[in-house]
Amino acid sequence: MTALAFTDFRPPSRQLRSDDADVLTGIFTDDVNLASWQRQQDAAIAQYCRTLNFTMPLKRIVSADSVQQDIGFALPDASGKAALLADIALQCQMFACLMDCQQLGLRLETLSKPMCPKFHTDHLVCRLVCTYMGPATEWLDSAGNTVQAMPFAVTLLKGSGWEGNEQQAIVHRSPATTLPRVLLTLDPM
Repeated sequence: MTALAFTDFRPPSRQLRSDDADVLTGIFTDDVNLASWQRQQDAAIAQYCRTLNFTMPLKRIVSADSVQQDIGFALPDASGKAALLADIALQCQMFACLMDCQQLGLRLETLSKPMCPKFHTDHLVCRLVCTYMGPATEWLDSAGNTVQAMPFAVTLLKGSGWEGNEQQAIVHRSPATTLPRVLLTLDPM
């Protein structure tokens, strides 16, 4: 039997959830692989999202400063559009600041089936996920229990591409549902 060196021991990763946006900075803590800002739903955005129905996802490389112009033309005009664009811009600004990047890969789409229904990890540094409508992202906590984000939560998922996190990426999935969903994801570029 070989004894493990002290440096071989890694405590289980943990996940942080709070109704305070400052929780997102917790993603930089070594043993944290998920940080989720549990926000209240915005009624105007929720109503607008019920009108959305993309046949293909809206995918763009955007900058935090120009995201509203970069995607606004692709969204239908209706009450709540400005609120959704402002909220997406806020998330882009926060995430670009946290990840120290100028550009983000943005995906906004409507879903009627699970995108990734099996538990998995992502080989990327970090991804921001926000479900505006419908059931939100699920993950496994350190005890192996399934936890689900609330709609409108801003959740950072640390992947195996994060230096030092190769073996501790968050295990997550899309919820197994056919209920309609509106999902925003951001990746640092």
